[in-house]
Formats: sequence, structure tokens, C-alpha cells
Amino acid sequence: MNEDLSKLIKQAYDYPEYKLSDDIWRAIELKQAKRLKVKALVSSSLGIISLVGFIILSISTKAQMDSSGFSHYLSLVFSDGSLITSFWKEYLLSLADSVPLASLGALSFLLFSTLISIRKTVSFYKNQLLKI
Repeated sequence: MNEDLSKLIKQAYDYPEYKLSDDIWRAIELKQAKRLKVKALVSSSLGIISLVGFIILSISTKAQMDSSGFSHYLSLVFSDGSLITSFWKEYLLSLADSVPLASLGALSFLLFSTLISIRKTVSFYKNQLLKI
């Protein structure tokens, strides 16, 4: 039953003047427009929240990297290469120990969710503009 109804609506979408009356067609378009606006609002608010979280967490991650000495270990590569070649195992372990992995993981998740939200929001608004 639902499949037949969805098939009829899809056919009526292509040729609205032949299948459905204007009132029914207008009601369907209004519901679709309302659903699209709600999705765009939810997606854009999620994008804003994740962008703010990304900014705050990036400041916190930079502070954690500075306090753990990651930049000092990283600067050793460029200052004296002979020490790195002789003590490379200890250097890599110290470098890996100073990286805040949890913060970097959360930071990459927030960046990914921000980009997905922006993409969906742009897609919703593009669909809305194409309907007009």
C-alpha cells in the first residue's frame, strides 16, 4: 500500500497538474518545504556548535602541546640532526609521549562534523533555491 502511494506521489511530482488537485499538491509542497527548513536549521546549528567546539578545543590542544613539550621535541629535529640519528628510538618515544592524542582525536571529530554540517546545510539551501 505504501509502495503504491509513494509511486503515485512520485508520478504526480513529475506531472502535478494531471494527477493531484492544487490544494493537495500545495499541502505536499508546504510540508516538504517545512521539513527542508527544519533539517537546514538543525544542520546549521549543529555546524555552529561544532565550529565553536573546534575553536575552543584547538586553543586547549595548543596549550596542552606547549605544556607537554611537544614543540621542544619537534625543534630538536631541525637543530641537531646528529643526536636524532644516534638516539632516534628514545626521541620517537618522547615525541609520541608528548602528543595529546585524545585532544587531537576530539579535534579531528569536531572538524569532520563541522565540514559535514556545512555541506548538508549548503545542500539544503541549494535545494530550496532551486525550487523557487
